[in-house]
Amino acid sequence: MRRETGTRRGTRLFGRTTGLLALLVLAGAALIAACGGDDEVEQVTGLDDRGYADTSRLVTTQWIEDNLDNDSVLLIDLRGADDYAAGHIPGAVQIPRTALQVEIDGVPGLIPPAADVAAGFGAIGATADTTIVFYDARGSIWGSRGLWVLAVYGHEDVRLLDGDFPLWESEGREISTATPSITAATYEFSSSPNNDIIVGWDDIIASIEDPSVLVCDARSPEEYSGRDVRADRGGHIPESVNVEWSRALDENGRFKPAAELRALYEGEGVEADGTIYTLCQTAVRATHTWFVLSDLLGYDDVRVYDGSWIEYGNREDSPIES
Repeated sequence: MRRETGTRRGTRLFGRTTGLLALLVLAGAALIAACGGDDEVEQVTGLDDRGYADTSRLVTTQWIEDNLDNDSVLLIDLRGADDYAAGHIPGAVQIPRTALQVEIDGVPGLIPPAADVAAGFGAIGATADTTIVFYDARGSIWGSRGLWVLAVYGHEDVRLLDGDFPLWESEGREISTATPSITAATYEFSSSPNNDIIVGWDDIIASIEDPSVLVCDARSPEEYSGRDVRADRGGHIPESVNVEWSRALDENGRFKPAAELRALYEGEGVEADGTIYTLCQTAVRATHTWFVLSDLLGYDDVRVYDGSWIEYGNREDSPIES
């Protein structure tokens, strides 16, 4: 990860406090932990007590701090350009969200073509061997979109922060206003595309009459009921269930323990023994739910409806309930 000058320590709390004891624990951990300096990417610790099925694509704020000098790690800030300029994690590179969503055939918010994604990540210095880590302004919602895009096309080591920039700042960690130098690289995906984690409108229509498939709607209850209309028509897909994406987070923007997540989703009928399709407005919140179900809870078959409600609600032939 690139290092910069012009750093400061985070002071604003954004409504989140850790307390003196927590800061002392973090400081002690930083002294004990192995801090970068070579190209080996360390395993993540601090998540073992939450009972997750798989933490290989999740990192903590402490892990990022321990790897600030690791040239194998590329940290990507998915907040807006103004927020990035005001202060970011040292070494982070900011990319626009348009790198993760484009308009295709009149449908906005879709996954960009593979060649465009490869060119974009090569432009910021990523290679097939880079450990790419995303963070954003709120609970890794956009980070999950970045992770999913690279998972679709085949990047071997991509991760997201358990938390967000406000959490990093509230813990008093180092913040920079400098822009790191970037050396473009030739980027190629390290594995084959995974088309099993993406579905289209036809799949959604078929799921309505298929009891083995459940659509999990990650939008707000107001959007799901049709009170908040963000397309030509409002409402929801027949037979779908609503679990708003943010319910998977605790008050600090981190993911809740597995037991709480399992109770949340199973309580709404989202079971591990079937196929789950997730959606929202433009498949950002949907990718967050996809990550929770597939990685943290270990569901075998979870897929994202990339067109989401912006496509579904704008089609006259889409069956809708409200």
